[in-house]
Amino acid sequence: MATLTIRKLDDEVMEQFKEIARRHNRSAEAEARSLLEEFTAEHIARYEIEHHNFFDRIRTFMEEEGVTGFDDNELPIIDRQEDQERPNIDWK
Repeated sequence: MATLTIRKLDDEVMEQFKEIARRHNRSAEAEARSLLEEFTAEHIARYEIEHHNFFDRIRTFMEEEGVTGFDDNELPIIDRQEDQERPNIDWK
């Protein structure tokens, strides 16, 4: 496993970070590890979505794994018009 050292971190920032970790019932180290893992996963997912055709990859995976049972009616596309009015929502 790798080790990461962060130098010149403001003491106040570290105290606030420890408080956040405490609220999540984690050590500061566990909180930092969780944040790095989450950020990295989101970055990879965003890259995949922006640079690859996700649906083509799913179709290829399904073909390779023999996944069947989906047809055109599985997820019907709702017919909508651009000028079709949507109901107003009262947030009160």
